[in-house]
Amino acid sequence: MGNSLTEEGQGLQPYQMQAIWSAIRQSGEVALANQHYQLDEMDKVFLLSDVDEFYDQLVKISNESDNQESAQWIVSNPCFEIWLYYCFKNDPETDLASLKTFDITKRSQEMKQLGNRLVPGGLNPLRAFEQMAEGIAHSRDHYAEDEQRIPLLYATQMHEMAQYLINTMNRTANEYNEFIQRKQAWREKMKR
Repeated sequence: MGNSLTEEGQGLQPYQMQAIWSAIRQSGEVALANQHYQLDEMDKVFLLSDVDEFYDQLVKISNESDNQESAQWIVSNPCFEIWLYYCFKNDPETDLASLKTFDITKRSQEMKQLGNRLVPGGLNPLRAFEQMAEGIAHSRDHYAEDEQRIPLLYATQMHEMAQYLINTMNRTANEYNEFIQRKQAWREKMKR
């Protein structure tokens, strides 16, 4: 389910996400865009957060025992764009070195700017979807956590969600692999 519980352009802090997830678990259903889904009808729920200024919230949440019940936190440091970066490139220590010079609360803004300079056309999520296999491999190569189990700078847990998506799409109809083949064939045709 690719829906969100926020208005367009709005985000939730991890504590807010946790509170909403707790209410959903108690009621047993999710309401999105006037559609109601029973929790037992869902494959999996992912809660995405940037480390950004939310480090302390994420540590507290990760230490709470009932956190992993049918939902999985996916945390990116500094932000989601690190995942998009890995779908296109794989040298964060060089390409993204300037992030270390920024205050933690400013790294997300800088990451967004760097992406536009590093990749022609920017860190386009639609193009990144086609390159999830590369993103998974690159993300795993650079994944590391601190002693509180929070991803270090340049690390994201998005490879876990992406692998789940690929596996789910391929399980019944090889849907993801066929999508990639169609896109590649279209690009070859356009080159000619």
